[in-house]
Amino acid sequence: MHVWQDDKGVHIDVRGLPPPQPLVKILQLVHSVDPASAVIVHHDRDPKMLYPELAQIGWQVEPLTGEPGEVRLRLSRLP
Repeated sequence: MHVWQDDKGVHIDVRGLPPPQPLVKILQLVHSVDPASAVIVHHDRDPKMLYPELAQIGWQVEPLTGEPGEVRLRLSRLP
């Protein structure tokens, strides 16, 4: 797992982690970042179980174009 920040937000790369670690790490990060910050997720599969968890805490998901074989998502707080 790798976490870094740039002008697009806080990135978390969870590729290669076994379930449920990606879900756990992403939710931990979402709870710890500034609510105005976006979280960019780099994953190797579609984290379908993450979506209802995010909706429950007021976050939305936007798919982004990633590298081949990568699922990239932008998570942001609902307005």
